[in-house]
Amino acid sequence: MNTELTRYVARIRPDPGYERDLIDAGRTIEHVVIAGYHAAFATEPGAATVLTVFPGLELAQAYAEHGAVMALVRVEHATQVVITDADGTSRIEWQDDTFGPPPSGISWYLAPTTLDHDHRCVIAEGRWRAGGRQGVLPRSVTTLVPGVPTVVDLRDHDPQSGTRWPPP
Repeated sequence: MNTELTRYVARIRPDPGYERDLIDAGRTIEHVVIAGYHAAFATEPGAATVLTVFPGLELAQAYAEHGAVMALVRVEHATQVVITDADGTSRIEWQDDTFGPPPSGISWYLAPTTLDHDHRCVIAEGRWRAGGRQGVLPRSVTTLVPGVPTVVDLRDHDPQSGTRWPPP
């Protein structure tokens, strides 16, 4: 494996809170390549969202050598609130945790990626949710992306189809 590629490899582990409840279909991955990063505000990014690819990473090689190429995603959750002042003028504010339960604050996770028709790295189609596993990020990624925790959820499970990323 290329040295530049290994700088962006995260080890996969069971989430300690769900470890005894995990049911795996016998097909597990031990590590993933983190291709890049995307920061979102208010809502989670959807499929086909383009990533900022990490420096020195050769995408073609990453996809050729690994089936599991992921995006590091940061979401600052907020709700748009329209406030009407006493004089009748209105303004927009963004508030954290306006309507109660999570998600609120900032969340981090790894999401599946694919290449689009322009060979850009994008978030893959699907409704990806956490499936009880986590990615342990390498120091090269935690240094490159300020504020990222060392361990993040791995969103590799599509609850509608029951499949995991990468596809067989």
